[in-house]
Amino acid sequence: MKTISIFTQKGGVTKTTSTINISGVLAELGYKVLVIDFDTQCHLSLGYDVDKETEYNVEEFLNSVEPIRYAERGKHQNVSVISGKLKLSTKSLKRDSLKKPLKKIEKDFDFCLIDCPPKPINDDLGFGEIAIFASDYIISPVDYDAFTLDGLTTLIITLDELQQREKLTAQYLGFFFAKVEENTKDFKEAYRELSESEISSLLFKSYVRKNAFIRTSINTGESAVFLKPFSPVSMDYRKLTDELLMKIKIDAK
Repeated sequence: MKTISIFTQKGGVTKTTSTINISGVLAELGYKVLVIDFDTQCHLSLGYDVDKETEYNVEEFLNSVEPIRYAERGKHQNVSVISGKLKLSTKSLKRDSLKKPLKKIEKDFDFCLIDCPPKPINDDLGFGEIAIFASDYIISPVDYDAFTLDGLTTLIITLDELQQREKLTAQYLGFFFAKVEENTKDFKEAYRELSESEISSLLFKSYVRKNAFIRTSINTGESAVFLKPFSPVSMDYRKLTDELLMKIKIDAK
């Protein structure tokens, strides 16, 4: 099982939406997919229409409560979801608290996607840090405003420091633009500048265009690729997921 954290240090950049739709594409390709809501806002659980109060949740998973029960979603019920917990606390957790239970089920799935909270990694142990230390890879959806791009630089530096100092093994595969208005000057300039920058290798060539249907899909509790397979947003997420799989394949060589 390849575990991927969808992580940013800023909210509102389609982190949860991307988790739902990338998992949908992977399932469409025939992979067995697990999705974990590791954000106490529980937006992923809401997006998948999973009752976080009655379903088996991430707190029980962290505490190794057996048997593990998944909420089944997807066109053929082929996406397994572990819901979030609103009052989940890091007080009793350690850096490897998620890694250990994931190890027990690593043969049951091909991919695990973790929807992380939009909070910076700092001196206090947070859910984002716990998630990335349980992961093989990290990717980030980003906006193309100056604030977000500045935060991206900080994130890359932080991950590099964790790799050097704390032996973080997760590979940062890069970042992709979401909610894109591709004909605007701001997007074209941001894309060009990053394409020519020192971190150009981390920029996904694929991006996800802004589309009203994405809100409909989230409100319905399903990924766009299942609800409307040939919508622009579905096609964008397919291209993005194909590029993600290629990056993983290259890294594995």
